[in-house]
Amino acid sequence: MEAVKNFFRQFTQTTPFVLSNTMIVIPYLLFMHIIEARTFVTVLPFVLFYTFRVTGIFLIRGLYRSIDQYTLLMVSLLIGGIGSFLTLIGALHFTFYLFGSIFLGLSAAWLPPANTSVNFFEKSKGVQTMSSRHYLAALIVLAPLFLGLTLAFPIQGVIVPSVVTLYYVCAYHTVKHYPHYEMDFKELTKHVFSISELIWFVLFFAALFLLRSGRLLFNESLLDHAIVLFAGIFMLAIVVVHQVKDRWKLPLWQNALTFINGMLGNFIFLFGAFYVAVAEGAAAQGLYLFLPYLLGVISSLVLAGKVRSYFKNDLSVQLVGLAVGLVLLSVRFLFPFAIFVLTFFQKGTSAWLNRLYYQTESIDAQQRITAKYSTSNKGSITHQFILMLLLVITLQLKNLPVEDVFLLRSLHTPEILATMDIVKFASIIILLIGLCWIGRIGKYAFDH
Repeated sequence: MEAVKNFFRQFTQTTPFVLSNTMIVIPYLLFMHIIEARTFVTVLPFVLFYTFRVTGIFLIRGLYRSIDQYTLLMVSLLIGGIGSFLTLIGALHFTFYLFGSIFLGLSAAWLPPANTSVNFFEKSKGVQTMSSRHYLAALIVLAPLFLGLTLAFPIQGVIVPSVVTLYYVCAYHTVKHYPHYEMDFKELTKHVFSISELIWFVLFFAALFLLRSGRLLFNESLLDHAIVLFAGIFMLAIVVVHQVKDRWKLPLWQNALTFINGMLGNFIFLFGAFYVAVAEGAAAQGLYLFLPYLLGVISSLVLAGKVRSYFKNDLSVQLVGLAVGLVLLSVRFLFPFAIFVLTFFQKGTSAWLNRLYYQTESIDAQQRITAKYSTSNKGSITHQFILMLLLVITLQLKNLPVEDVFLLRSLHTPEILATMDIVKFASIIILLIGLCWIGRIGKYAFDH
């Protein structure tokens, strides 16, 4: 009986870790299956989730106190649980999908930085929230999600949200019993959320909403507006960067690596999902994308630090590992293994950067983790627009109908697969150039 209790205790203790590492992927794959061609309302859950996920971080200006870290974590778990439950009953009425996607998007945006901050604080107090023995339990926790994603829709639309809802309840129960906190919701808005950050949130939200809607409906007007708006944001960013670059508190290579790592994360699960749908069918996304992604996440947490310890230059081993993953991705039959390798080093780099940001005294303590996730999400947003441009340009050059690439049921043609390969190679080249540039500017960063 005691062994059973210990197992369930470890089971629930791993759920915050599991959710913070999978909620950027699971709703994305789930909402893709409810999209119907040229029906705007069926596109909205996918668009709303993705947009809130990548822009929600801009609503947060900093975690000023340990209580803010904890309270935001609890809020993200609460709204995630509500979102997953609303998604579950979306099978009864489609409107619930809309609200569920918003809540899940915000949860996916806030959960990783809040959980990371709390884990660092707990570790400083001598409490280890995830130890090596928990990773085996995490694999068991992940098994129902993987199996659920391999099922056909609409069964998947019931099983996956049910499992996620249960995990949110377990995670809330686990975090509620962390020893060094108690909740303080009344001060959360005052200390955590900033009206000034709302400007970036609105700009990025509008651009991404137009882009995702235009892509999935092939509405040329929406695409044009998204491109113009993103170009305006990009020019504004250039002006801001030019004015503040002399006041940057981090080395250029660190900012650039955080940005590129965000692009790589977007490349793995966003482009990867479409690529698997083209090559193997949407039903194969669980086996060809989600499983190697999960194995890469777990392996990275266990082994990435040990891999770095064998090399003198921490930056070089991250860059080489990411480059190897990208090169492997260029070989079609190695795609699942390449996703595993790329995820291993992408997640390893992300954890390494978390520690660097957390230890950077030149940044206010309350802004260290949020600064990292904000820069990473800007890279993710940028890569989304690069992918869209590459897809549209390539299809036009090959005289193929642009709308076909955004409709899952019409993706299984050799011409579209060849197009996706071209886009994949172009993205790999762009990312490799970025990694080489980071290696050059950070060449002597760890020589001391």
